[in-house]
Amino acid sequence: MGEKVILGLSGGMDSAYVAIKLLEMGYDVTAVNIIMCDDCDGSESSRKLAEGLGIKFDVIDARRDFEELVIKPFVSSYVSGVTPNPCVLCNPTVKIGKLFSYMKSHGADYVATGHYAAPVKCGDRWGFAPAKDVGKDQGYFLYALPQEMFPHLLMPLGSVLKNDIKAFFAEENSVITPPKTESTDICFVSGKSYTDIISAYAPLPPSGNFIDEFGTILGVHKGIHNYTVGQRKGLSIALGKPAYVSRIDPVGNTVTLSTGKALVEGFSVKNVNRVVASRLNDGDRFAVRVRYRARPVGCSLANVNDSKINCVFDEPQPPVASGQSAVFYNEDGIIAFGGTIV
Repeated sequence: MGEKVILGLSGGMDSAYVAIKLLEMGYDVTAVNIIMCDDCDGSESSRKLAEGLGIKFDVIDARRDFEELVIKPFVSSYVSGVTPNPCVLCNPTVKIGKLFSYMKSHGADYVATGHYAAPVKCGDRWGFAPAKDVGKDQGYFLYALPQEMFPHLLMPLGSVLKNDIKAFFAEENSVITPPKTESTDICFVSGKSYTDIISAYAPLPPSGNFIDEFGTILGVHKGIHNYTVGQRKGLSIALGKPAYVSRIDPVGNTVTLSTGKALVEGFSVKNVNRVVASRLNDGDRFAVRVRYRARPVGCSLANVNDSKINCVFDEPQPPVASGQSAVFYNEDGIIAFGGTIV
């Protein structure tokens, strides 16, 4: 019998592929489905998948923790004019965190997931190298994982292309019926609007004023929870020229709109998790990604301390959104550290 692996099985195509490959490699696999909310309960499809593969199966009901650790902070952020990143919160505390607790309590050796990420060791530290499928790379959402988890992580999709997985299940000799579902980034929002989620937990922010950089009233917004810094579409206001959200003020209940190419020199991050970069100093250089799909841009660090780090762009960039994650990469493209934009 091979080493024991606890596999997070969502019931979708990616985790199904991982299950098959782990079995081919000789691992003793136990599939575990984590129920995080009623609307994203994939336990039955996962159970059938595990039965088809002949592997052990279990379910973790994490709905209460998911609500407290992910959904409520998500709501609190939006009503405060901040744009949250719930997946970054979920991975270490619920999605992967629960699998690790299960691994320890059941005497297993590894946790495996269907993330497109490539754990790699750099000296005495661990980080994430770019996934082979660059367009699917999910390391950005995983930077907050603690170092103690990395030696026990198996993420086979870090070296696989999505198209290869689709081709695999398209073959007639696939050992199971190919799953048609795929996980979504924000699972609890699927099929709903952000307003639906927020209104279930808190009073919706009232309407207020759109203003320009000088405080001139431009019109009425629909509540600050409907906007994020950098947003250009769905503003529902005609100014005669393109505009974007450059600032959200929850105290004054205003949304500032700017036109043209207003740029910023940098920003700050808090809640920093040092990944392969155990030490950070003023002047250290990295490439930083301020949104999941954003292109990494060059920057340097300033005023480094335990509570906050300033990031100075090599060249001015569009405004960044408070609450989003900033992930910093070293010259080899490996995640060095990350934090929350303030």
